[in-house]
Amino acid sequence: MSIAQAVQQSVDKIPAGQVFGYRRLDDYARSPDAVIKAISRLVQEKRLARLSKGKFYVPKKGLLGAAKPSDSELLRSVLYKNGRLRGYITGPSLFNKLGLTTQLPSTITLAMNSARQRKEFGTIKVKTLQTRAPIDESNVALLQYLDVLKDIKMISDADINEVLRIMRSKIADLSSSERDMLVSLSLEYYSPQTRALLGLLLKSSSLKGPQELKASLNPTTIYKLKLDTKRWPQMDKWNIR
Repeated sequence: MSIAQAVQQSVDKIPAGQVFGYRRLDDYARSPDAVIKAISRLVQEKRLARLSKGKFYVPKKGLLGAAKPSDSELLRSVLYKNGRLRGYITGPSLFNKLGLTTQLPSTITLAMNSARQRKEFGTIKVKTLQTRAPIDESNVALLQYLDVLKDIKMISDADINEVLRIMRSKIADLSSSERDMLVSLSLEYYSPQTRALLGLLLKSSSLKGPQELKASLNPTTIYKLKLDTKRWPQMDKWNIR
């Protein structure tokens, strides 16, 4: 069987609308040039469509002609590389998803372990922010929670006290090991204000972790967030005003 035939067989097994790269094809490792030529031929024959450099999809046939991949599939093509997660949704889209605001952004923000960039796929716009924190399936939700605390003053049309109430509930629902990881990530990769807010939420729920967080903070630094002292009576102990 020729490389072209093998590539065709592999492509036939890929669902329509699913984005894939060269490495998805078994023969790429041993014959990359031949695979690239075979894919280019399929694109020319309109049996494949090119999404971006090195990324393709089998067009879906609709009433109005070939349709592009869904928004979720387009996002997946950015978030995953060679089957490995390399980013996650953050910013306004995350705030809306967690029920912290009703506002829907026109651009989806992704945290990635790569340089900043912007992408447009016709139906959606994506911008990426660089993060130093390691990203994998097990810690995405934790990083998202910490991002909320980090950007809490940037959440549009939201009461900061209500945001903290919601986040306290979500953090309390985590397992003990997940909360330990949450504290560790905050200590290594997040700002003092983020750690102060996390400490306040853990302390107000009588959960462990505040001592480590407290020790990491400068006792003379004040975090001005205008919290309600009646709802957060322990805020002063975290130098939150």
